[in-house]
Amino acid sequence: MSANRDRYLRAIAAFGATVEAIDPSRWDAPSPCTEWTARDLAGHVIAIQHSIVATIIGERSPMNPMKDPGRHAGTDPAAAWRAALAAIVAAVGDDSVLERVVTTWRGEVTVEKMLGYNVGDTTIHTWDLARAGGVDDRLDPDLVQAVLELYAPMADVIAGTRMFGDQLEVPAAADAQTRLLAMVGRRG
Repeated sequence: MSANRDRYLRAIAAFGATVEAIDPSRWDAPSPCTEWTARDLAGHVIAIQHSIVATIIGERSPMNPMKDPGRHAGTDPAAAWRAALAAIVAAVGDDSVLERVVTTWRGEVTVEKMLGYNVGDTTIHTWDLARAGGVDDRLDPDLVQAVLELYAPMADVIAGTRMFGDQLEVPAAADAQTRLLAMVGRRG
């Protein structure tokens, strides 16, 4: 199994566990993502998974993950997540798909690299969703380390972008999760 696919599958499993842990009364709670609720976060990640599937099979994405993301989660975000999860697991299950070259907003990359890039977004949004839902927000330490290594070389580029908030200062002795969250503008 590829390291990127393994991390990706672990990241979406962690996100799914968080989705399942959310009390239904919390789906409209505010999240650390400005102007997004827990439902919006779930819808965003759901739409991204459907976009990844579409990219793999060479189709146009059926959903825009940034436009009205809550509608992608619908009235039952857990059920919407399970459907997205089933589609993505089926799409990445065959090893031969990993070397397929696809076109993304980053340009042409292999599916394996595309999955690796998504580990960061999914891992960070797992924390966001946990905070919005009032559930355990501890992240998988191996995923945190992988995302730190992915984002560190481009920290100055991603700081303050539409995707992330401004970097926050943290003590040098801060744990890896705190450092990662601070890198993307979140205070753990």
